[in-house]
Amino acid sequence: MSSKPVNGQGLPIPQIGPRPTSRYSTLARHLTEQIESGRYKVGHKMPTEAELQQRYDVSRHTVREALRDLKGQGLVVARAGVGTVVRARAPRMRFMQGVGTLRELIQFVEATRMRVLKTRQLIADDAMSARFGMKPGGQWHEASVLRFLPDESVPVASMLIYVRPEHADVLGMVDSAHAPVFSLIERLHGVRICEVGQQIAAVALTPPQARALKARAGAPALDITRRYTDAQDRIVMVSVGLYPSDRFSHNTKFRIQNEDAKEI
Repeated sequence: MSSKPVNGQGLPIPQIGPRPTSRYSTLARHLTEQIESGRYKVGHKMPTEAELQQRYDVSRHTVREALRDLKGQGLVVARAGVGTVVRARAPRMRFMQGVGTLRELIQFVEATRMRVLKTRQLIADDAMSARFGMKPGGQWHEASVLRFLPDESVPVASMLIYVRPEHADVLGMVDSAHAPVFSLIERLHGVRICEVGQQIAAVALTPPQARALKARAGAPALDITRRYTDAQDRIVMVSVGLYPSDRFSHNTKFRIQNEDAKEI
């Protein structure tokens, strides 16, 4: 990696690489390091887009995408009439602590708020059957939902929630209940959730997904799919959440047990 001086100060600045898909991420990473090191201090203005464009020899699009990345991390904020201002020295991370029980999952959900965008009825096709274990041809109600942290206007996740027709009334309570959907089903319909199966996969946000989340298309995210079953191993509910990686991390604790330890 080559370097060049900036504004005659002789500061080593990495030359942005030639690949269009990596130029903004390289610039964003470098600007993040500059903020973390204190070169750009909290409360101070960042260089203008034109200055960054000239300083790093990149296009305006690259600069804007890099700044958008920093905004997503919570490092900078755009202020009308002022410019881009450093908001925090370290990226803002979202943690879901040690979800190993339904109680812990409930605590996480209660710490967020949800907004239903739309609902619809559908029939489970072969793709849904293969992914979720639903019976092909079965009826389901789907809700498209955004999840927010308190006092935040940018969603931490987008979700698709699937419930059986006989439980569809709970979808009208999601916005105001401040409770997990599966808890509403249990309380209102006498269903007992006995197991939650979870699958986590790394994905890249599609343009429609990115627009809903106010994120960048192609940005990394976690796809967290949960399947809720009752005592008869019947699927009661399925949820699919998309969590941008700069807003959320999944933290799990494992306790190591000595197999040679004898019971006392």
